[in-house]
Amino acid sequence: MFCEGIYQFGPYWDHVLGFWNASIESPDKVLILTYENLKKNTLDSVKKIAKHMGQPFSMEEEKNGIVEETVKLCSFDKLSNLEVNKNGVTKIASFRYYENHVFFRKGEVGDWKTHLTPEMVDKINEISKRKFGSTGFKSYISL
Repeated sequence: MFCEGIYQFGPYWDHVLGFWNASIESPDKVLILTYENLKKNTLDSVKKIAKHMGQPFSMEEEKNGIVEETVKLCSFDKLSNLEVNKNGVTKIASFRYYENHVFFRKGEVGDWKTHLTPEMVDKINEISKRKFGSTGFKSYISL
């Protein structure tokens, strides 16, 4: 169903491509970050987000460790262990409810390997190449 675009949150590739195109047309309004880059260089990513939102960290804030503190407050461990995310419920659409903990897995790059078979990866890569091929956006996974 995901590959056919019959998915609760809409066709994934169309959704991503819409934001990709918007980021090219209006880079001051749409910032695209990948989870892999966010995990690899969290401090720089947080500074980039703050700047994009028009609230860059001052030199004094950086010197006083405010960026690091922000990273800690927004960390996967911190957010996934909040009471609301351990025991709360989110309503999606008018009839679907999900326990909030389902939105958190491990917070690790590459965790998809425990959820997808090689055949699923091949199918997702084939669709990704077809949908994103000439756009400059790269979204391929490899085992």
